[in-house]
Amino acid sequence: MKKIVNLAAAGLLAAGGIAQAGNLTVANSDIEMTGGVTAGYFYTTNIGSSNNDYFTVSTFAIDLTSKVNSMIGFTAGFGATTQPDLLDATQPPTAGFELEYGWVSIRPVEGLTVDAGLLLTNIGYELYHTYDNRNYTFGMVWYAQPVTYAGARVTYSVAEGIDVYAEYTQDTAGSVGGVTPSDAFAFGSIGSVGNFNYAVSYFDYNKTKNLVDVVLSTDVQGIELGVNVDYQWMDDTAKNAIKASGATSVDDTAYGIALYAVAKMDVFEIPVRIEYVNDGQSTSGTTVVNEGIYGVAGDDAWSFTVTPTYKPTKNTYVRGEFAYVNTDGKGFTDDKGNNKDNRTFVGVEAGFVF
Repeated sequence: MKKIVNLAAAGLLAAGGIAQAGNLTVANSDIEMTGGVTAGYFYTTNIGSSNNDYFTVSTFAIDLTSKVNSMIGFTAGFGATTQPDLLDATQPPTAGFELEYGWVSIRPVEGLTVDAGLLLTNIGYELYHTYDNRNYTFGMVWYAQPVTYAGARVTYSVAEGIDVYAEYTQDTAGSVGGVTPSDAFAFGSIGSVGNFNYAVSYFDYNKTKNLVDVVLSTDVQGIELGVNVDYQWMDDTAKNAIKASGATSVDDTAYGIALYAVAKMDVFEIPVRIEYVNDGQSTSGTTVVNEGIYGVAGDDAWSFTVTPTYKPTKNTYVRGEFAYVNTDGKGFTDDKGNNKDNRTFVGVEAGFVF
C-alpha cells in the first residue's frame, strides 16, 4: 500500500509492509487502487472484566491514488480500521466505513508538492493500518504521536532521496491540562542517506505541547532495524492551567524510545519491538505528573512485543502476537477488582493485502 500512498514514516521505507501490495489499475482511468482486509482472535489480561477475548475484523481499507501527472493528483483512503494500542488492547470500537484520510496534491514546479486535505502525519515509525506494521498492536510511543488531521503540507525535494517539509494543520488532539489546541504546525525532513532511512520532525500544538521526533531504519545482513525516539514538553499555557488547579510544580517533559528488529527466514519473519517511555515525576502531594503524555500509570513503563509471521504469498500473511507491558503505577485492573501494574496480550491475525 505504501508504495503508492506516501504514509510518510521513514522507518518503514526500509522495512516495507507486512505484505506487499499490488497495484490495481481502475479500468479506463488513471487511478490505482490498493488496500487490505485483516481479521483475528485476541486475548488480553487485566481489563477489569472476565470477558477478556474477542474476534474482530481489524481492518478493511481501500486506497485510491491518481497516477502522477504534471500538476494535480490525489490520494483517498476509505475503510473501517481499528488501532489497538498496548495500554488499551481491549476490543477496539467498531469503526464505520468512512474517509480515513485524503488530500489533493498540486505540483506547481518540479520538486515542489502542496498537499491539502485530511493528512497523515509525518511523525513516527508505525503506520495507519495494522497490515502496514510488523506488529498488530500499536506501541506506547505511537500512542502519544499525532495520526491524522486537516491541514496543508508543502514538501520540497532538495536532493535525490531527501525532502524537507512544512505544514499547518487543525490538529486539536493534543489536549494538556484542560487546554485544547486550536491548531498546530510542523516542519522536518524525510529521506535516505546511504543505507539509512530517516525522518526528523518538530511538531507544535498551539499552547499545549511540543515534540521532536526522530526515526531511523536500516538493514544489516538481512535483519531490518529501526528506532523511534520522541522528546515532548509542555507550553507555558498548559503548565499555568495545571498550576491554577492547585499544583505547586509541574514536571513538563516526557520522552519515549521504541526499538524494532525483524529477522527473516524465507517465508517466515520474527518482528520484535521493545519500548520504554518516561512520563515524568509521579503525583506526590501537589506535584503533578505531566498530564500523562504517554498515558502510563506512574512515572514510566516498558513493553515487549514479538510477532512471528508466516507469509505464504507476497500479499497474504498469518501472524501470532505476544505483548507484555509493565507500568510504574498500577493502572490496570483484573477481573476481581485488584489493581495491577502489567498487562499481557496474545492474538492471531490473518491478512490479505491487494
